[in-house]
Amino acid sequence: MRSAFPIYLVGLGSWFVPLGIQMVLFSWLAAIVLHMDPFAVGIAQVALMAPGILFLPLGGLVADRGNARRLLLHYHFLYAVPPLVLAAVLLMGGLSYPLLIAYGLAAGSIGAFAVPTRDALLPVVAGQGNLSRAVALVTALQFGGQLIGIAAASTADRFGPLPLLGLQAALVALGVLAVWRLPDPPPHPPQQHASFWRSMADGVSVAAKSDQIWPVLLIMLGVGVFYVGPFMAVLPLAVRDHYNGGAAELAYMNFAFWAATILASVVLAAVGRRVTLRGRLIGLVNEHHHLPQCVED
Repeated sequence: MRSAFPIYLVGLGSWFVPLGIQMVLFSWLAAIVLHMDPFAVGIAQVALMAPGILFLPLGGLVADRGNARRLLLHYHFLYAVPPLVLAAVLLMGGLSYPLLIAYGLAAGSIGAFAVPTRDALLPVVAGQGNLSRAVALVTALQFGGQLIGIAAASTADRFGPLPLLGLQAALVALGVLAVWRLPDPPPHPPQQHASFWRSMADGVSVAAKSDQIWPVLLIMLGVGVFYVGPFMAVLPLAVRDHYNGGAAELAYMNFAFWAATILASVVLAAVGRRVTLRGRLIGLVNEHHHLPQCVED
């Protein structure tokens, strides 16, 4: 299984580099090419991101009950279709706001199903003993792939959207070859499956009762509402209206945002480990020497 993990990473990169291209290209088409007003730009971003909220639980349920490798093959094929359709329409000079909304809904929906399916394959290709290291590598590659895609999308003003849409579709389609070479996950044991809504209700109940899960969900909601959401909708308008920027400036903004997010996460993780280690060492010393717990005035 270890030999399958590099192939898994290739398939991962073939998805997240196009995702980085899409981040810049979608905002550029909505805010700069179509020059939509702030409300319309915000709705376009909602069309791209909302399916992740609506369909992610369903995607996880499908991944849990099906063959994750075969499902991911289908998602790669499907994810290559929206940029090809958009490129064909652009070639005919027919770009419109409704088409952009349709693109966002399609791409966002497919991505919502692909995320849990890919995660379900990770333990299969990495093995349980290497899972923590595999998760770290996967996370790094996801962010790194997005940064590469963002850098590539900075050329949209110079070369236009067609080459980038073609590259986006080609990379996703090439990922099919990587996914095809992955091993099938073990078959699910036969069991009586609950309905989708019952499964959703059980998941919400477990999360609500867990002291670890619901605070994380609350934090993630806050990050989406107050951090990522305004960034996706407001900053492209600022680049357009206040700095007369184009695709390159949008790419610089996205690159700086996500690179700083990665750097801050790494620093916080390192600080957290040091604080935890220091606290454990102090606790061991106190326990060993039976130091009294007192407070000096």
